[in-house]
Amino acid sequence: MRFLGGPRNREEVQRVLNRYISEYRTYEHSFFAIVRKSDQRFIGQCGLLDQEVDGLPEVELVYVLAREYWQHGLAVEGIEALKNYGLQKMGLTRIVSLIPPDNQPSVYIAEKIGMKHERDVEQWGEYFRLYAVSQPATTNV
Repeated sequence: MRFLGGPRNREEVQRVLNRYISEYRTYEHSFFAIVRKSDQRFIGQCGLLDQEVDGLPEVELVYVLAREYWQHGLAVEGIEALKNYGLQKMGLTRIVSLIPPDNQPSVYIAEKIGMKHERDVEQWGEYFRLYAVSQPATTNV
């Protein structure tokens, strides 16, 4: 939560959930729950969100995982599956992640799933490192 502004009250959570539902109805993608298999406990969320970055449309891969589940390989496994879903099943040609410069764990995850640092950007009045991955080029053989 450190990079998302901290906990939210009930009204803020309801507003965010309503936005997720609206995004899903419009774009057919938004946030998904991350649930621990052993007990079905909600431990985070991830998603593909339409964004505008430097005036261009992008799809951003985002995630939040409860602190007690950090460094267990869950983020890498789940985020890589979401990246593959976006590129292979949804047919996206490119996915980006906007990562605060001091969020080294997210930089590690982005690089681990094949994303490359392209440039630094200013977004929402803050600076981010933009990581991206593109659909592999197909060859006609």
